[in-house]
Amino acid sequence: MPWALGLILLPLAFIIKLTTLPDRLDSWLLNQLALNPAWNTERNPAIALIPEWSSDVLVIIVVITLALPRLRTSLNIVTCIAITLALLLLHVALLFIGHVWLPITNAAIMPLLAMPVTSGLRLTITGQFLNFQLDKLSDGPHLELPEAADLYPPLLLQQLQTLFHPRGWLLTNGHSKLTGEKLGSDEIPENLATGRWSFNDNRAWIRLQRGDDNYHLGLILPDDLNREMIQQYLQRLNLENGDSAHLHILKRSRPTELFTARLERAQLANQKLARLHGFIRHSFEHMPDGIIVTDQLGMIRFANGHIERWFSEPMPSLFGLSLTRLLNGHDPEPAAPWHEIVSDTLIVRQARTTDLSVRSRDFLIHFAPFRLPDSDQHGIIANISDISELREQQRQHREAIDFISHDVRSPLVSQLALIEQLKRRGPGQIQPAELDQLGKLARRSYHLAEEFVQLARAEQLTEARFYECELLAIVENARDSVIEQAIGKRIQIYLQGTEDLWLRGNPELLERAVINLIGNAIKYSEEGSKIVIQVFRAGHLACLAIADEGNGIDANELPGLFDRFQRQKSSELSGNYGTGLGLFVVKTVIEKHRGNINVNSTPGIGSTFTITLPLTNPLP
Repeated sequence: MPWALGLILLPLAFIIKLTTLPDRLDSWLLNQLALNPAWNTERNPAIALIPEWSSDVLVIIVVITLALPRLRTSLNIVTCIAITLALLLLHVALLFIGHVWLPITNAAIMPLLAMPVTSGLRLTITGQFLNFQLDKLSDGPHLELPEAADLYPPLLLQQLQTLFHPRGWLLTNGHSKLTGEKLGSDEIPENLATGRWSFNDNRAWIRLQRGDDNYHLGLILPDDLNREMIQQYLQRLNLENGDSAHLHILKRSRPTELFTARLERAQLANQKLARLHGFIRHSFEHMPDGIIVTDQLGMIRFANGHIERWFSEPMPSLFGLSLTRLLNGHDPEPAAPWHEIVSDTLIVRQARTTDLSVRSRDFLIHFAPFRLPDSDQHGIIANISDISELREQQRQHREAIDFISHDVRSPLVSQLALIEQLKRRGPGQIQPAELDQLGKLARRSYHLAEEFVQLARAEQLTEARFYECELLAIVENARDSVIEQAIGKRIQIYLQGTEDLWLRGNPELLERAVINLIGNAIKYSEEGSKIVIQVFRAGHLACLAIADEGNGIDANELPGLFDRFQRQKSSELSGNYGTGLGLFVVKTVIEKHRGNINVNSTPGIGSTFTITLPLTNPLP
């Protein structure tokens, strides 16, 4: 920029010189000085003249072209005024002390011209730089999601079918039917608002305007609890005319008198970057794992919300905290010292993975080194995954193996021992009691295997195996399956309920869950008692209550009653051995059907188990 400023100012100085204005002004000043009597005495020698170009070269080349471009813009005007004043002082000093006349008119004008010229050059260079950066920003990555209002109606219907699996649909263009199933054109409501959904029971309708075409779209939504959530989602979906939406955006973004095209480009580029940065930050915050980013010294520079919750550390205190100190404060005895893991990751720049325990929860932390592009800055990205549920499953598998190795093997070993004993006696010496004992052991083995099979089926149950079923019929079948056990103990079972309550679920597993509850009621009830089963409706829920007159359950055993392999101490002492899986299977089946199970028990009086399940059509 200095050489450019000099190339501009030298021609300007020459042009100003050609106007002879500086020469006339200097000559007038010199004549006025000659007319002054103080300068016409003998003691005042003649005034010597310095060449006119000397001051121009001094100001333009040495001062202006070298000093101004290196100063901040705010100091340019101060520097130019200071140069002008310095020239005046130099002129006066040379005149009165050395009797030398320095022509400064042309030179004094140069600083005043240099200031706008310098500002113009700065603006030109800044503009070129901004254009280059704007081009890079425009060509850089940005996030733009297509609007649902821009979708062609047949494609929109296809996407809705993929998402919600409606039981029926209809799409028309004017009076022409494009596609449909279980819906007809005569069912289209009148006076539908454009771009707004209208709901009537399980029907959803909307009118779409695309150019000159007028479409009607209808859906038959599922008759379950998902229907209300689907309706809310459709209401939030913006399906107004895409063309009008684009026109609104263009109208809003049209340049006004206050913004130039360049400023508007900068504004649009900044909006794109803001959306991209917001998307990245939002993604980090809503990731299922905890994220920590450190600098090259292992100091935390970013952490998402999971870290704040899991470590119970407020977000302001996390920033600038050492990652090693954070981990030592919550897991002071890892397999390897935390400072070694962090330092090795930074020095060797190799990923590391290790276990982490925070507040009785199990985590897996993965250290990954990174380096910023086009920079020497590096650090660590620590990804922390919650594996507490996985570890709990592993614990349950170990318990299952221990259970099989003990409880399942025990009756089998007893059967083999009894069979060997009977073989030694011979066929004619087998007693009926021994055969009963052998059958009892075989039935126990069978029940153990059956409980495991039912548990595996319950845990793998998905809604793909659901279909409509009626609760009262399921309960009647379950009662008939255990009626022989009740007769054997002279227990009377009363079933109360006449209303058909339709559910969406797996009737086989629901029946197994009810059999387990009624079977437990029979097992733990005294002979000659009664069991009352009630099937009724409560709002949008189907309810089942099973009440017995048994021994009840102690209060300290209620919290873990539905846990896997949980068996009551009173039951074991009384000789009622079980697997501890029956109630766990019941809870698993009910939760798979999005229901709840509760128990109310009083020792010595009895227990009541209550199940609530969502109805298929909760509307009366």
